[in-house]
Amino acid sequence: MVRAAKKKTKKVKASKGTAAASRRDPKKRDRTATERALMRAGIQVFAEKGYDAATTKDIAKAAGANEALIMRYFGGKKGLLEAILTRTEDFDKSTSHNEDAEAKDYTHLDEALVESIFEKCSDYRHYSDFMKVAVSRIILDPDVSRIIQRKIYTKALPEMIQELERFKKAGQIDSKADLKSVAFGISSLTFALGFMAQVVYKIPESEVKATIKEMVRLLHKGLKPEVKA
Repeated sequence: MVRAAKKKTKKVKASKGTAAASRRDPKKRDRTATERALMRAGIQVFAEKGYDAATTKDIAKAAGANEALIMRYFGGKKGLLEAILTRTEDFDKSTSHNEDAEAKDYTHLDEALVESIFEKCSDYRHYSDFMKVAVSRIILDPDVSRIIQRKIYTKALPEMIQELERFKKAGQIDSKADLKSVAFGISSLTFALGFMAQVVYKIPESEVKATIKEMVRLLHKGLKPEVKA
């Protein structure tokens, strides 16, 4: 998703009602924490052993959780992999950062694109061993492929389009621009640079970052509203 540049503001503390609701539902809180632990352990074990060799016992041990919970929460090993690939926002929620408490600046599209693409490329680099396993599974397993396709078209692209629409309203994008195509292009570029360039071809980070800046410069130039004579 294209992240807008953020303006520094004071963070908003959670309301008493929210805190009280959390205390009233410890089971839900514990399940969420366990699911996150199992997904993180899954990333680790899949990366170390590969999908086929990894067992639910290995993953549960790495997470410090009961093996039966993988079946209960995810429906098995394949369901766990699908959750890792489609619920990345769960990892963001585990941090103390509160994006909603910060004002966003939609007047610098180029800066937002560079930041967003580079951040995702950094994730590909950080989880490179896991991504090799995940991408191969997406190619080989039609079920996993369909899950990812649905994730892209029902969540990832719509969210990116929504962000681009805000930049358009701020006068950063030409009113005639096809935002769905733009979002798909950005997504494809991110995968090409994040996975293919870094993980497969081992292109240095400095070259990837330079490429991101140049591609964003060209994209930004093409997206700018036409200047009337």
